[in-house]
Amino acid sequence: MRKAIAGLDEVLVVARVSKTVMPLRVLAEQVLSEQVVVFVLDSFALQAVLSSSLHQMWATTHGSTLETRVRYTPSDVFETFPRPYLTEASERALGAIGRTLDEERREIMLRRDLGLTALYNKVNDPALADSTDPDIARLRVIHRELDEAVMAAYGWDDVPLDHGFHTHRKMTRWTISPAARVEVLDRLLALNHERAAAQDRKGDPS
Repeated sequence: MRKAIAGLDEVLVVARVSKTVMPLRVLAEQVLSEQVVVFVLDSFALQAVLSSSLHQMWATTHGSTLETRVRYTPSDVFETFPRPYLTEASERALGAIGRTLDEERREIMLRRDLGLTALYNKVNDPALADSTDPDIARLRVIHRELDEAVMAAYGWDDVPLDHGFHTHRKMTRWTISPAARVEVLDRLLALNHERAAAQDRKGDPS
């Protein structure tokens, strides 16, 4: 791992077991715990994709769970997750919203002395109205815009996402609607199969 990240100033990490399944950008030079999954990547566009409801749903569906927490297994989640092929325009759009999420969230966490889990407990709390907490309201807006940008990168902006508080597998989140979840998971699975079949054809000597 040290060799792989040697050329990077920052890397993305996600906790192996968490409620948020949310990547964070950290300095590559520090000693990284074995309790985090390290991505040898520092792209804000990829950070947006991995911060999306699409990736969270894929992790919840294809990873294992521990009570209300998700166990993030790279071989079952990251390696099977069919990321969008990015055009110059979509990479620029995702990079912009990924940077916005990273910078504004970091500022809120530092100013309010909140860790990631504590922050997202607030984001995902239906009892916390937007009008009572502008910081949390802003994060919900950013996540809605981020999901929309990720869907556009796949070419799936025909799907109404209908963000709100929705419960799935005993977890209540500010996320896309159940109908959107079913549609998006179906499309991700179809894309996964399509790419696997293409890879098989490429490797077929006949």
